[in-house]
Amino acid sequence: MVVSNPPKNLEMRDVFGQTLVELGGIYPKMLVLDADLHTSSKAEYFKKAFPTRFFQFGIAEQNMFAAAAGLATQGFIPFPSTFASFVARRALDQLAISICYPSLNVKIPGSYVGIPTSRAGATHNCVEDLAIMRVLPHMRVAAPGDNQDLMAIMRTAIDTEGPVYFRVVRYTLPKLFDHDHKFEWGKGVVLREGTDVTLFGTGMMTSFCMEAADILAQESISAEVVHLASIKPIDTDLINESVAKTGCAVTAENASIIGGFGAAVAEALCEGVPVPMKRVGVPDEWVCSGGVTELLNEFKMQPADICSAARNVMERKGNRSWI
Repeated sequence: MVVSNPPKNLEMRDVFGQTLVELGGIYPKMLVLDADLHTSSKAEYFKKAFPTRFFQFGIAEQNMFAAAAGLATQGFIPFPSTFASFVARRALDQLAISICYPSLNVKIPGSYVGIPTSRAGATHNCVEDLAIMRVLPHMRVAAPGDNQDLMAIMRTAIDTEGPVYFRVVRYTLPKLFDHDHKFEWGKGVVLREGTDVTLFGTGMMTSFCMEAADILAQESISAEVVHLASIKPIDTDLINESVAKTGCAVTAENASIIGGFGAAVAEALCEGVPVPMKRVGVPDEWVCSGGVTELLNEFKMQPADICSAARNVMERKGNRSWI
């Protein structure tokens, strides 16, 4: 099954499963490993298409990642698939020492990331994966903004030598990119040009940044929206070029603001063009069970909250009280 232009209303996890099948038809050495979650992650698409290249490990994530490392040493391209919470917490030692230390060619999807996991509660709702993954040497990290972005990331990932981690959110996102969209490591995309404030988004939060920019435009505030799917490496040049023009920045991520995407942008800015900045995302708290909208409101991650952050940094830019 080749998904050249997925329907706009398809959940990202379905596009993930279908793109696995597309890649499996091109790369005979590609394998999918599962930890008893293939019906949730939609790795089941690959199981049906290539049953002899699908391996079920059950609820044994450490074993699955260790096996992925061994398979990679034999020339296979394994995709060990499970929820992000189990990648970042339960199998971290195998991921770090068995895969990242020798820089093995393993592609790691983290499913059910962030707030849209909502009802699963703190055990399954992973908001710390970006902070953990970006600190691991040799690991590349990406968070797609829509279905086309996910497909582009997966195609680039399988052609990239070494370990790759990419997020798959259980959510239906509005379209940001056309079918010919390409993903490149370390490169961001300006989705909307502006002069007053830069809104840096990654993953599903880029769509929220676009909504926020529309709201701000009604107040005659010109917001530039920059999508950074590649979190490690990150596009330092674009980050600094944008804020050199706008003079202030807001970051938005479907993850903890501690050590994650906002921290990566802040690192680039403090070494390049220091400006007033605010991070929108999950604060230093566990995520309780609840509805998606309820949790987005609780943690002030809605487009209106991005607008509030933008007004704040613009005010600080104006009175220079941040110096």
